[in-house]
Amino acid sequence: MIKALVDEQAEVVELETKLRKYKDRTLPFFRTISHPDILSSLILETPLDTICTFLFGPNGRRAINLFKATTSALGALAWDETAKDEELTSIAVTASLAVLERIVELNQGAQVITEFTSIVNDLSTTIPEQLLQVGSRSLARIRQRLGVGAAMPLSGDRPPEQKRHGPVFELGSDLPGALSELGPRHDNDHANIFDIKILPTTDEIQSPRLEYLPSSDPTKQYLPGLAGLLDRQFRLLREDTVGQFRDAVQMECKRLTRPANAQSPPKRQNNGVRNIIYQNVALLRLEFDRKRGLQVVAEFDQPPALAKKGAKEREKWWRNTKQLEIDAFVCLVSSTGRVIFFSVCDPAPTPPPKNKSDEERDDRLARYWRASDQRPNLFKHADRATLMLSLVEDHSEDITWINGHLGKARKLRQSLVEFPGILLPSFQPTLQAIQKMSRTLDLPFSQFIAPDIQHAGNVEIPAPAYSRRPGFAFNLETLTGGEPLRLTPGQPFDDTTLRERSTLDDAQRRSTINALRSCIALIQGPPGTGKSYTGVAIIKALLKNRNVAQLGPIICVSYTNHALDQLLEHLVKDGVEQLIRLGSRSKSDLLQDLNLHQISKEIRPTKTEGYEKHRLYENLDIVLDEIEELMPGLRDPAHWSNVKDYLETHQNSHSQQLFGRGVDENGFQEVKGKKFNVLNSWINGAPKRITSTRAVSELLNANLKDMSGLERSALHKHWVQQSTRELNRRFLHLLDSYRHIRDSLKKCHQELDLRCLLRAHVIGVTTAGLARNLDVLRRVRAKVVMIEEAGEVLEAHTLTALLPSVEHAILIGDHEQLRPQINNYEFQYDNPRGAKSSLDISLFERLIHPQSGYPKLPYSSLEVQRRMYPSIAELIRSTLYPKLQDHLSVSTYPEVDGMRKRLFWLDHNEKEDASPSNPGQSFSKTNSWEVEMTAALVSHLVRQGIYRNEDIAVLTPYLGQLQKLKQRLRSTFAIVVGDRDLEDLEAKGLEDDNGEETSATTGSVRKTTLLNALRIATVDNFQGEEAKVIIISLVRSNDERNCGFLKTSNRINVLLSRARYGMYIIGNAHTARCVSMWDQVITILENDGNLGQTLALCCPRHKGTPIERTIRATLHAALPSNVATTANKLAKIAIQEMRMATL
Repeated sequence: MIKALVDEQAEVVELETKLRKYKDRTLPFFRTISHPDILSSLILETPLDTICTFLFGPNGRRAINLFKATTSALGALAWDETAKDEELTSIAVTASLAVLERIVELNQGAQVITEFTSIVNDLSTTIPEQLLQVGSRSLARIRQRLGVGAAMPLSGDRPPEQKRHGPVFELGSDLPGALSELGPRHDNDHANIFDIKILPTTDEIQSPRLEYLPSSDPTKQYLPGLAGLLDRQFRLLREDTVGQFRDAVQMECKRLTRPANAQSPPKRQNNGVRNIIYQNVALLRLEFDRKRGLQVVAEFDQPPALAKKGAKEREKWWRNTKQLEIDAFVCLVSSTGRVIFFSVCDPAPTPPPKNKSDEERDDRLARYWRASDQRPNLFKHADRATLMLSLVEDHSEDITWINGHLGKARKLRQSLVEFPGILLPSFQPTLQAIQKMSRTLDLPFSQFIAPDIQHAGNVEIPAPAYSRRPGFAFNLETLTGGEPLRLTPGQPFDDTTLRERSTLDDAQRRSTINALRSCIALIQGPPGTGKSYTGVAIIKALLKNRNVAQLGPIICVSYTNHALDQLLEHLVKDGVEQLIRLGSRSKSDLLQDLNLHQISKEIRPTKTEGYEKHRLYENLDIVLDEIEELMPGLRDPAHWSNVKDYLETHQNSHSQQLFGRGVDENGFQEVKGKKFNVLNSWINGAPKRITSTRAVSELLNANLKDMSGLERSALHKHWVQQSTRELNRRFLHLLDSYRHIRDSLKKCHQELDLRCLLRAHVIGVTTAGLARNLDVLRRVRAKVVMIEEAGEVLEAHTLTALLPSVEHAILIGDHEQLRPQINNYEFQYDNPRGAKSSLDISLFERLIHPQSGYPKLPYSSLEVQRRMYPSIAELIRSTLYPKLQDHLSVSTYPEVDGMRKRLFWLDHNEKEDASPSNPGQSFSKTNSWEVEMTAALVSHLVRQGIYRNEDIAVLTPYLGQLQKLKQRLRSTFAIVVGDRDLEDLEAKGLEDDNGEETSATTGSVRKTTLLNALRIATVDNFQGEEAKVIIISLVRSNDERNCGFLKTSNRINVLLSRARYGMYIIGNAHTARCVSMWDQVITILENDGNLGQTLALCCPRHKGTPIERTIRATLHAALPSNVATTANKLAKIAIQEMRMATL
């Protein structure tokens, strides 16, 4: 039918007939296959692509003929003065361009066929501009794909670009792939990032050359514009994540390839990613799981720490160290040069589905469930541990290699390298998204995000495309309490009503209006100024206009689960309906029933979907049965039955000679009452008189009885090799079928998710969750995305969140607070060597503070803080935010009970702890003296009986100090540690020695009630949070005056802006003062009498009586030199004095 439609349209010559056939046949067909629900469907994606590929035809001829006729028909329809239905013309233009866009996107050959360029140019000149506007988005993408008119505007708002300049690069840089003067570095070094594998290849790991890393300066990149930006983000992010474990694997490869007598024990690297090495690894056997696919059972030496330990002690050690837990990322390194990445998986197999008959289910259970004592186990055996591994990527060459190296008999030197804290889903989806984006170049607002360097100067940001339609105006009644108020983009706005009726302050009102007026809006919110409150107001205003603007779901993105929960809870409490949260890491009880996983359970599949799932599960069972039949042969390639099966298919003559008389199930044959193994008897039964040594090729048609012993062994080896190759070929084919069916089933489940999301008004998701669910979210046709904590989000993650359908992006954050967290210090902006990379500069900060010669985007700032007491706020007002104002409410905060001052720096000169000599320990800094002082101060505050659950928080910059604080305080208090800090502690190997849990629900009976739960955190994981009283342990105290990463104003800012009522800093002022911002802060504190070595306490029963307790560093001279002993003795003095002060 489709071919007939195309041929019929191409054969028509008369314009009137062509127009009639287009309206009657072609247009209905185009409208069907370009319908939004069709385009967004996951199940229909493959059939639709098949149709569009067919429409393209051989060398594009079918599409060329079809769209030449379509262009003529559209021109006639557009200029027909008798045509009454202008809406029909708009529909025709939109549908035709959408189909052409899909065809061009699927067929890269269109880029080199000049007729497509002519068609695009004819469409642009034939159709009036006002009608072409409705399909401008598709037309711009078609032009982009074809490389035609790169300066054409996107949605009518793109400023003209200068002529596309050629590739430029920094003199002396070694370009990637074939562009390098020395040639590619390895088999994964490519000029096009789309061709780069995310995980490193063996050749890449062993390459001695450094990777190509582009500069942050666009003029020094070999690709211009958006392509250059995506290339830079991909390469730097990949090096920051993949590079850290690639180098660790390289070291282990070098160790294993040395002669056995020259090998040194594996060492954990002190710089770079933490890794744990397990030695003498053997791959025992293959397994296949219904849900997880191909699995490998591996065995290795128990760690030295478990020598002479019993089974229970081994079990406790593995549980407490949290090594090799399910989903752990590991790498097998072999002395053969092979490197394969795995993840640890549950040894318990997936049970068969419940929708089978009882008899069939029992049969499958018997076949699929292994006895528990046969499952891999880390602690059961004293000398060797076993575990189940799953391939991260199913490469056929890796699977073939594994099949050839199974069993304990293999005398290979092999290691397993574990990377605690590295989770593939945390970076792989984002890198894959950037790769796809590099092909489509469909990033919204690219004219502002990746502008041409000649566009420096002031930038006018247009209104969102949806709001520029004639007659549209924002209804702002949600901001005025129901009072009518309209905002027309591009028109003057009187905010009198908004000022009188809104609960927003002046800066929040300006930010809200500017956000609605701009297609890309930036809002800076200093600490405590109500960023989330402003974001909620903007979302509610947009939802009021949702239907008239056809916005679809508004996507709210946050960097952390905590911030996302807070935002969504605000929306729910304000009456927002149809809200969905993606991801399983929510801690909010209010949002539990609004989770996508929960909601999608209530959606009933359509009959078509139900039939498709049933068909797929039936096919899956067939494939699984065939794989199960192959598994015995794969586990034992030399088994006689494999040889028999191979000969029956390929060597029938030899099959008859060996097995023609029949054999039993064990390969034995009975002759004269005696049983013998047919195959072994033939191999070992050659007459001694036959001594020939013919080649295998000559033996293929020879009589088996006439072969010598050497010939029989050689031929048998040939049979095993050919049989194994045939088994591997069949197995790989079945694996492809299995993966295809699993992918199709995943799409069926995603189709239900998509149906839920399309009905949502608000979708909440973290940056990591968005990247993982990108295939579904790209299909919800969202026009608005709001990104909270935008200053803390990597630019790559922000780019991923800007879906192709987005017409309005609102970024809320603060570039003066924490920057995005990266792994490699060499890429950090504050590192003199890392400034050329600046990977930790967010898109939010880059747009506000662009490089010299690039445009600066306008942004709004919030100005009234409602968190900190004025004297605390002064510390950041005088240093970073000169316009920051205090709300009247903060001046009424009560004093801190038990303390004479609400703000104080307790100065000391007690040195930080020495770095550990053990290379296996973390190099994170600690200060034992400050730990004891912090414990004393916390104890004093809690004894006042005023502060409740998490009213008091202890902050420190270092994970090592966090661990010491946790160990010291948990004997007395119920400790609350955030998820991100717990994950960081595990990743750095700073778990507790005794393995006790650290949640607020466990611990000693001596602990105080949960009403006195104490929050402890690193500063990096406390942004966006607050407490009534904050105690800070700065840790660093040294003669070199080295502040470590506390020298950055961003981190200092967050540290000083978390407290509401009171803040107490314990640190060496002399060490800190070498940093400019710390010097300003210390000067302010000194001038106000809030710094010293005397801590003024207050008796709750005698508040008028001053009590001062002095903790002077001069005591140090009278104590032993051991730092830990000094700290303990000083702390005992401090604790005793504090207790006496309250009596």
